[in-house]
Amino acid sequence: MKKKITIRKIFYGISSFFSKTIVKISLLLLSIIFILSILIFFIEYGKNQEIKSFFDSIYYTVVSITSTGYGDITSQTMPGRLVIMLGIIAGLLTLSLFTGTFASIFVDIQLKRQRGDIVIKNIKNHFIVAGWKTDFIGLLTQILIMNNELEPSNIVLVNNETPETMQLVLSEPKFSGINYLHGEYFDENVLKKASCRTAKELIVLADDTGRISQSEIDSKTVITVLTAKSLNKSIYTCAELYDEKFSSYLKKSYCDEIILLKNTTHLLISQASMRKGFSQIFEELINPKKGNQLVSELISEKFHGKPYRELFNELSQKEFLPLGIVENAGNVFLRKKNALKEAQKTPDMGKLVNNLKSIKELKANDPIFNPPLSYIIKPESAVIYFTPIKIKENL
Repeated sequence: MKKKITIRKIFYGISSFFSKTIVKISLLLLSIIFILSILIFFIEYGKNQEIKSFFDSIYYTVVSITSTGYGDITSQTMPGRLVIMLGIIAGLLTLSLFTGTFASIFVDIQLKRQRGDIVIKNIKNHFIVAGWKTDFIGLLTQILIMNNELEPSNIVLVNNETPETMQLVLSEPKFSGINYLHGEYFDENVLKKASCRTAKELIVLADDTGRISQSEIDSKTVITVLTAKSLNKSIYTCAELYDEKFSSYLKKSYCDEIILLKNTTHLLISQASMRKGFSQIFEELINPKKGNQLVSELISEKFHGKPYRELFNELSQKEFLPLGIVENAGNVFLRKKNALKEAQKTPDMGKLVNNLKSIKELKANDPIFNPPLSYIIKPESAVIYFTPIKIKENL
């Protein structure tokens, strides 16, 4: 059964290849060259000292029908001249058809790219941005600023905005090379086209244009994360939500970061109401244009099991400002998977049960600010610190 399927696939691949217009024209051109070469060889061989082999007739035919005409070989007979004249006419018509088809293919590819009607191929460890925001250009710019090593060519945008709207984004020089896919980002087939299986990170934006209800937006967000995780367990996901009641669904689907828009805004306003400059402090902390960047970086294994004091001193010597630790940092699914492997190593059933209970209660990406210097650093932890940032010139 498998052999039949394989043979069928091979035949299908061959037939689909030869059904392409450019392949048909190429075969026609090669056929013309071959037939003319045979005719020239039989007519001119023995009568023309310049045609000494079949290769000479092929060479003469090619330079003739392409209008190159070096003049090193010429026909010595009337039938030969008639054949080559017909060949030149047929060659010019076929070549013009070939170049026209070739050009139309490139134009069609460019138009499809602009419309987002493509399948993203040959891309790995890329960054998918699903959804739309009012200030989308500003958001993309901030993403590139915060991720210095991220190139536009490694970003895939997925949304169903109009081609005119997206053209405004794609025409920005700083986004040159960015990939765009038109479609509903929560659709499995669309995510497959975005190569979600090989992606490194997915950000799901909550639409703020007011075109659809917030509940519908949150529902789409949950479906998107569920679908993405089913395609790629190791993809790092970050999702925006309007309503906190949807967060439980995202947690069950191992969403790595959940941004509650209303809660964040309410917390910021309530802190600002204390009249102690909290809004300015908050902007200074997270706005890279202020000159500093808040970084969360996985801690080297050499510090595992060591007191926080050693890491604090090393970062301070580099003129970085350590702020705290993030326990179980990174992908939620992978953290729990690794913890399960460690838990199963003990032969003691009592310890095994306790270990499994602790895994169930494991909280991924759990920040601990200003831990005591005696705090023992655990594996899979990250350090939070301030560092100067250098923004790319084109941003």
